[in-house]
Amino acid sequence: MKTVIVPVDFSATSLNAATYAVKMFTGIYGINMTLYHMYDKPENGAACEKDMAKLKEKLFEEGIVKMEILCEQGNDLVGNMERLAKENPVDMIIIGITGKNKVAQTLVGSNTVKLAGKNICPVLIVPPDARFTQIKNIALTSDFSHAPSPLAVTIMKDITSAYFAKLHIVNVNPEHNVTITEPYQQVKDKMDDSFKGVQHEFYFLSLYDFQDTMNMFVHDHHIDMLIILPKERNWLNHLTGDSNTKKMAYHSTVPVLTMH
Repeated sequence: MKTVIVPVDFSATSLNAATYAVKMFTGIYGINMTLYHMYDKPENGAACEKDMAKLKEKLFEEGIVKMEILCEQGNDLVGNMERLAKENPVDMIIIGITGKNKVAQTLVGSNTVKLAGKNICPVLIVPPDARFTQIKNIALTSDFSHAPSPLAVTIMKDITSAYFAKLHIVNVNPEHNVTITEPYQQVKDKMDDSFKGVQHEFYFLSLYDFQDTMNMFVHDHHIDMLIILPKERNWLNHLTGDSNTKKMAYHSTVPVLTMH
């Protein structure tokens, strides 16, 4: 992981995500972070550069990461992120999220779920109250219909290696009995092989409510980051409904990393 973009609109939500990102990557070699702001009118360009430079200096008080700023005029944050990722490979976007109601939403917060649904690159969604302390325990949710792709495995290995973290692989399904079925066992064996060299453990929870179960798991196992791997390429359609991924994006107490 080398290139990270952090969109900010100077809301408390986006500033918290930027602070989280700086603390998360302080001490991690080779990270290049871009603080990104989109302004609407041409005459606001100079003020944007000035304000972003001040923000950069303030963030240096939180941690030391190689940082640059980028200000662009526009009105489509998701489209601009997609274009930037095509022009230069982006390894991760770190972005804050606000409430689902219109009053609570900011420019950044209201675009977060849409951005994750675009399958541009891995997106780390930072809750408004999240504060970085450490990454020692990471939970990966899986429906066990298939093993993660080699690229997803590589990214997760990089993260666990960088922070010496344990990976908790979780499946929530009320139909689980005393033992898992053969198809589940086959996927488990593949994942066991994929994550060789990574401290990991499997959990098959026979419960109904995914959101409540995962929030309870996060609390009980001191989880610092939650990883969700939506398998549908057109995930955005599912995000407009009542998907588990959307629920966790809005209601998780820890940052949620989405990777297609």
